[in-house]
Amino acid sequence: ELLRAYHWAQGRLPVLESPSGDWIPAPATMLEAPGKVEEYYPGADGARSWAADVEIGPHHLPWLGVMDPQGAETTRMLDYLEDYWMLRTGMGDYDEARNHADWFNLGGFAKIQPYYGRTAEIYAMRDEVKPFLRAYFNAMPSLLNPENMTFWEHFHNRGAWNKTHETGSFLSQSRMMLVLEHGKELWLAPCVTGNWFGDGQSLSVQKAPTRFGPVSYQITSKVAQGLIWATVSVPTREAPEAVVIRLRHPEGKRMQSVTVNGQAHTDFDAARETVRISKPQGELTIEARY
Repeated sequence: ELLRAYHWAQGRLPVLESPSGDWIPAPATMLEAPGKVEEYYPGADGARSWAADVEIGPHHLPWLGVMDPQGAETTRMLDYLEDYWMLRTGMGDYDEARNHADWFNLGGFAKIQPYYGRTAEIYAMRDEVKPFLRAYFNAMPSLLNPENMTFWEHFHNRGAWNKTHETGSFLSQSRMMLVLEHGKELWLAPCVTGNWFGDGQSLSVQKAPTRFGPVSYQITSKVAQGLIWATVSVPTREAPEAVVIRLRHPEGKRMQSVTVNGQAHTDFDAARETVRISKPQGELTIEARY
């Protein structure tokens, strides 16, 4: 019924011209407002009714599982958010001309209350690592209070101090960077940046809560020797069908061979930088050679 209502409203919207010149169906935000919400309710909520189009709009449907996060409709939503809404002048900062001029660093997040949006989470669900990292890191300094490492509600230290929602959403995104459930599979380090794996660097996660039970893992880089290795303590409450761990070489090199607990392992994807272990149990030691 939610999807039927969405497509009913979408069918009453004018199509949009994308930056590539294509004409696409417009995302539908509200049943009773077939168009931009800000044009139906100008000045509402302190002149920020356009938040309904960008931050609390229909892209929450794939995040909530109502719409396919991999589908074409979701892709169009993300593109429209990136190309238009996230480059608008923000509420109190981020001039539109400057956003367009420096779109990579100043785009990728909403400009009223960034953590109301769910684009970073959808990128994680789609296993699009670089867009996730851009959304994650670009939004962070817009609200961060460097004095005590908390998050404000609005730009320029305005609104609620140490806002529970903003802090919680940041922590939720951080968890998705480190641990993520994909159906009955448990993904480890799914969206971690390769910059954290220079030679001698290590990433350790202890007792992270997951749907399968707590999981611990450590990834250690010895890329000077052509090696990245990891240890994993597989959850025991409910066994995942597979553990998938992403091992990212800081220079983008592709893994050539993998061993799991000392045995040759062929179920790895060098292009996606992942190693898959089906029906995992106990302690795993994974070595990837480059």
